[in-house]
Amino acid sequence: MTEGILNKNILIVDDDERLLRALAKTLSNAGAVVTTTSGAGDAIEILSRRERSVDLVITDLRMPLVTGEALIHYIHLLLPGLPVIVLTAFGSPERRAECVSQGAAAFLEKNLSTAQLLAEISGVFKSRVPMKQTATNAPAQKLTTNRTIKTKRFQG
Repeated sequence: MTEGILNKNILIVDDDERLLRALAKTLSNAGAVVTTTSGAGDAIEILSRRERSVDLVITDLRMPLVTGEALIHYIHLLLPGLPVIVLTAFGSPERRAECVSQGAAAFLEKNLSTAQLLAEISGVFKSRVPMKQTATNAPAQKLTTNRTIKTKRFQG
């Protein structure tokens, strides 16, 4: 089940530090290379700089300053084809439809099991054509702040 995750670079974005650490540990133990950040603005900076390849973004929706929906929108302007999984405690059919229409590959509730999470991630990788991170011809909107970005490279 985790062979689809092995050596994939996954960026996790959530303002809940406990959940961020737990997800990072779970995915790292499954063989992924995990980077975490607690804000969508920071994730945008990471993706904009293209310092490292990212194969998947997992994001919460409700975060301060920049929402998960704004992050999804920005990702699909900057890196069309980069899969995004929404992982939220505040799901509704309307929010699911909105996120999927914006390009989210999956919309998951935070109460799912580890096995379900890993299966969903593997499924996203299996259903996607590999892409290279290239800028589109359209200018990307800038959603940045003047604060220092705190990211963590998680190593099990």
